[in-house]
Formats: sequence, structure tokens, C-alpha cells
Amino acid sequence: MTSASYRVQILTQLLEDHGISHIVFSPGSRNAPLVIGFNSTDYFQKKVIVDERSAGFYALGIAQQTQHPVVVCSTSGSATLNYAPAIAEAYYQKIPLIVLTADRPPEWIDHGEGQSIRQQNIYANYIEKSYQLPMLDHPDALWQTGVIINEAIQTARIKSKPVHINFPFREPLYKTVPQPTKSVRKIDYVLPNKTLDQTQLEDLLINWKKFNKKMIICGSLFPNNSLNDLLNSLENAQDVCVLTESTSNIYGDNFISCIDRTLERIYGKPEFLPELVITIGNSIISKKLKTLLREYNPLQHWHIENTNRAQDVFSSLTTFIPAEPIEFFTSFTPQLHNEIIEKKFSLLWLNESKKALKNHIEFYNQCPWSDLKAHYTIQEYLIDNYIIQMGNSTSVRYIQLFDTKRNLRYFGNRGVSGIEGSTSTAIGSASVSELKNILITGDLSFIYDRNGLWLSNIPQNLKLFVINNQGGGIFKIIPGPNKTPYLNEYFETKHELSLKNIAATHHLNYNCVENEKQANKIIPEVLNSNKTEIVEFFTGEAENETILYDYFKTIKN
Repeated sequence: MTSASYRVQILTQLLEDHGISHIVFSPGSRNAPLVIGFNSTDYFQKKVIVDERSAGFYALGIAQQTQHPVVVCSTSGSATLNYAPAIAEAYYQKIPLIVLTADRPPEWIDHGEGQSIRQQNIYANYIEKSYQLPMLDHPDALWQTGVIINEAIQTARIKSKPVHINFPFREPLYKTVPQPTKSVRKIDYVLPNKTLDQTQLEDLLINWKKFNKKMIICGSLFPNNSLNDLLNSLENAQDVCVLTESTSNIYGDNFISCIDRTLERIYGKPEFLPELVITIGNSIISKKLKTLLREYNPLQHWHIENTNRAQDVFSSLTTFIPAEPIEFFTSFTPQLHNEIIEKKFSLLWLNESKKALKNHIEFYNQCPWSDLKAHYTIQEYLIDNYIIQMGNSTSVRYIQLFDTKRNLRYFGNRGVSGIEGSTSTAIGSASVSELKNILITGDLSFIYDRNGLWLSNIPQNLKLFVINNQGGGIFKIIPGPNKTPYLNEYFETKHELSLKNIAATHHLNYNCVENEKQANKIIPEVLNSNKTEIVEFFTGEAENETILYDYFKTIKN
């Protein structure tokens, strides 16, 4: 049996025709026709998550790993608003979601019906495109429904952004029929490849050769071995400094993978300032790097990304190339003739990076138990093929201080960089991955997203490492909040909560770490287990901000 709604029949058939199988529901009544329709076939992989905010991030985690659109489906009213944080994150992180919101008939909006609000274009500021389905069963309206759904699916896929389909329903909502009664036509989109012609390549080559101090900065990217090899070949053949962040998933023996650590030694020294900067990928985490290059505008800044609009992150953009980085470097690198290049600028950075690494290792031995020591210890055991999910605020910044590892894949919600959703994203990621997923996050972020654990069958390949410094430790580190009398109550938000009861509520294994000795015992045991585990690292008694200050002082020496 399936839903009697012809529009639902069209939707489910087109999603199946386009190969979209993951559907994340939150309970309700108005979306009953959609629930019935998606359950009428074994094709769809369905998950029910009560909290729409968690459901949105769970779907984001699936789409992040599969690189394929995922559907989220809610009832009407305020439930739809709870998708907003995940949709905004997906929009800026460039992750494809198809958001289905059930709705009341349009004539009843603003007339006192329960769970009814103005849902059309509700996500207008952070959605690639919004659609309102017609309510009629007239053949013309059903044809239009098919056109809209085809377009929505292709927009999500091609733009790699979220789209919204608002789906008004009249009662009866639960009526069924034996089988679909309407046929539907799939519409395929054929996209031409984006390539630069020879004249454009030669113009870029002329600009490239103008400068002696060239730098490539890699923002967040999905792992791509071919792109990684191209950048290594370019760095080997040219005097170019390549800076990477953990979320770039780019590795090279001569790449600078700890930007903040290296910048601490060279910040403001003119010989280290690039003349030409090329950025690839999405958001850049390092605030120090952004501040430096905004203060000193490089002569040229090229941005290479397959998008309609470049983010002028350093306020110095001179050239935007809307293409995939791998396509650009495949065309551009052969233009660079095999000539003997003396490496000066890249070696200058590499030598300072090596000195920073030496001091980083030395500090480990003197570092007392703290946020930093907990991260030092965790990093010692990340030697297998893991997916690392990073919480925002302090967690992602601490991880940036450690060399990225070729066998790890790094992800984080750095589109909007909000506190919410990291746990739900990690759970969604683990649900479609054969690798172990390790979330490294802070206590406030974890507690804020505790409803992400409110689902049946949490993936057993998930490990949750929570650094509990009993508040928002980031606000003691960044300049500003610690200069006010409101730090503890309004910024840091100190608390005495333990995660033990949260773990018990959701029947998860719980582990407590209060010092380095316990960490060295528990971390390998947890990583080797085949169960979902929470490890809580208590660091609230440490002078975390003082230890981090001493760390950077040591790096600079």
C-alpha cells in the first residue's frame, strides 16, 4: 500500500529514479502521506530522529560522507524552524540536502490552525532554492509537480547545496491505495565540463611567472587522491609554499600542515609574505592567517572553486576561476615547463615549520594535564584509518596545532561554525561509513546536541571524545571576553555537569579520564572496542589558557 496522494507517488518515484535513498524523518502528523509513501517500498533507507535540529545534522553527516543528496522530512509549523541551523551549515559547507516540509493548505495559514506558520520560502536566506508544490490533482498540476521535483533534485546535486520543497496537504492524511496510479518522467541534466582555453591558461601563466613568492592555501576539501598528487607534483617542480589545514585533507612531506604553529614564528616578517596567493576549497579556519593576509594584501589572489561566487576571504581577490581545483591544476600544471627552479620562498617557510615542530614536541614533555595535554595524548593514538569529526570552538583549534595524518579523514561543521550539531553530524557520518568515526568535541557543544543520541541503534563504529573544561574555554583564549566582568556567567557559562548520566540515559559505554595515565590506558581500549563509547576528559581544574600561552611562547623560541 502507498499514499493516495498522487504528488507523494510522483516524489517517491522520482527520488528512486534519481538514486536518492537516504530519508531522515522526524515524527508528526501532517507529513503522514510522506511517511506512508516512503514506507511503501524497500528502496529507501529510513531513519527516525525526534528532534528536527538533530535530524538535520544527522542527514548532513550522511550527505557529507556519501557526497550525495539526503532527504529530511518534517511535519508542519515550528518543527520546520528547527531544521534551520543544519540547513545554514549545509548551505555554507556546500552539502546537498533535500528538505521536505509538510504544510497546511495555504488558505488556512494565519487563521488559527495548529502548527501552521508561513512556511513558503521559510529558509530564504540560506537555501539554494525553495519550491512550493501545487495542491491540485489536475493533470497540469501533477505535470508541474514532476517538473519541480526533478529540478529540486538536480539543483541539490549540481549546486551541492540544500533545497526546500514545501508540501501542503489536505485531510485525509492517512488514506492509502494498493499501488502507484500515476506515471512520472525523470528529467536528466547534462552538464558540460568547465575548462580554460589556451589563451586563458597562458595569461595565468604570465601572471604566475611574475612573482617569486607564491603560496597555495587549501581550505576545506573532500579527500581526493588525484588532487593531492597534482599539488605534490606542483610543489616539487616549483618554488611554491603550500599551506593546508586539517579539513583540507591534503598531505605532502613539504606542505605546511600546522599554519598557526608556524605563523607564531614568522608573523609579520616581510620575507614570509606571499606576492601571489591561490586559494582552493571552502572555509579557512586559521584566524591568524586571515588577519595576516588582510593586513598585508598580496599583489594577486586567485580563488579556484566550482561555485557561482567566490568568497573574498582576504579582501584581496583579483582572479576568480569557477572550476574544480583538480580540473584547473590538470590543465595548468603542464603549462609550467620543466626548468630548474631554486626553492627559496617555500624553504623559508618549511624551515620555520620544522623548528615549530621541534618545539611542539619538546613542550609535550613539560605540558601538565590540560586541554592541550588531552589533545596531545589523543593524537598519539590516532594511527589507524579513522574519520575525525571535529567540534567547533576550542576543539578544532587545538587539532589544528597537530600535524595532519595521511591515514585520517578530517571533517567539521565549518560552514557556519556553530556550536550545535557536531554530535548529530558524527552519528550520521558513522551510519554510512565502514571506518571508525571519532568525534573530538567540547562539553558545551556535546551537551547542546545531546538529542543527537536520541535514536535507536547508534552506530557501533562511533567514539565520542569530549574535553570537559566545564564551560566554553574558547572565551578565555580569544581576546575580549576575559577583559569583562561577565566572563563566567555570560561567555564561558561554567557548569558542573558530567556526561555519565547522559551516557546512561542512552545505554552507552562511559569512560572517565582525569589525568594522562588514565588517558593512556583508556584511549587505546576504546579505539579497539567494537561498541559506541563516550570518553570524558576532565580538564576544568587546569589553567588551560595559561598553558596554551606558554605553548605558543615555546613555539616562538
